Amino acid sequence: MADPLFLCTLLWFAISIGALAILRRREQRAIQAQVRQIGQLANETNELILFLDYSAPGFKEIDALLLSDMPDRVTVVFTAPEWLIAAKAKKWERHCVVSASGLNASSSGVNPTRMIMDKYGKYRVFHEVPAFLKLISRSKT
Repeated sequence: MADPLFLCTLLWFAISIGALAILRRREQRAIQAQVRQIGQLANETNELILFLDYSAPGFKEIDALLLSDMPDRVTVVFTAPEWLIAAKAKKWERHCVVSASGLNASSSGVNPTRMIMDKYGKYRVFHEVPAFLKLISRSKT
């Protein structure tokens, strides 16, 4: 007969894997819904979507990177006062700027500054936005 401790550990492992799969699937569906809604608000779809909060620690660095010659057009979902959104939309004319207040989905418990890359319907989330923007700027030039 098998050891009860081994069976309990195996059962716990299987339940953990199942719970992780359910959470990942739920997260992917939420991201997919946000991407669809952003596409409707912006009237365009881009491979890169940047969720940016003006009070984020790396805002100045991200701002400078968006002003530089980035090879790809980025949809920026900007959390800021309306006057700042309008000013940055003029400065970031190469990119599509959308107000985050127009989104239905709440981002409670989620880092407000993140980058989503859409590759053929699969979404990858990057939280180190300045490093990611530097990487794509270097790799495409």
